[in-house]
Amino acid sequence: MRPPCEVVAKEILPAIRAMLVRELIERHHLSQVEVARELGITQPAVSQYLRMLRGAGRNRALLKNIDKHVRGLADDIARGKLKRKQVIERYCLICRTMGQGSTVSG
Repeated sequence: MRPPCEVVAKEILPAIRAMLVRELIERHHLSQVEVARELGITQPAVSQYLRMLRGAGRNRALLKNIDKHVRGLADDIARGKLKRKQVIERYCLICRTMGQGSTVSG
């Protein structure tokens, strides 16, 4: 059995980031470079999230209950309303929300 923090770091956060990348590009029409800059990741990482080479391993049913939170985060990022620290805090909120809906286990 893996500790929950390992599962979060290896599976949950990448899945959330993949959802967020897709939202920012598809709904808000940001470029891959803009998304990379906003999320503090590289453009090749953004490309990998889009091609589902990263963040695609988690059960979609588990992620369903956080769609509205990810969408809200994407909206706020696209509007330029959040500083990097606030984005990180929102990631944490989304993870906690996910944990309330199910047990995070590996």
